[in-house]
Amino acid sequence: MKRSLIALFLLVTGVVGVGVVAVNVEAHTRTVKISVSRSGFSPSSIDAEAGHKLNLVFNRADKNNCGSKVVFAKLGITKNLPVGKDVVVSITPTEAGQISFACGMGMYKGSIVVSEG
Repeated sequence: MKRSLIALFLLVTGVVGVGVVAVNVEAHTRTVKISVSRSGFSPSSIDAEAGHKLNLVFNRADKNNCGSKVVFAKLGITKNLPVGKDVVVSITPTEAGQISFACGMGMYKGSIVVSEG
């Protein structure tokens, strides 16, 4: 009987603990929509906190711009940006500093400014 109660206690506290962690992670996730047009990336500067997930949702307005790709050279990430489609780039910066991104030709530029979390 004691083992059953202990097992039940551990199961319940383990499940509750996992739920709390999941809620905390989701509470610190930030999503930023970025439009890509002839003017470049808008917004072109995004604030973030180290240790917190950041979802960047790129949407290319039309084909009359050079924003067919977004490149995060420092992170080794390159994503195609088809016209009218949302493309999500998810990152979790680990340290304060700046993470630059650009279009495939390097004409449009942007940055993520990461502060200590």
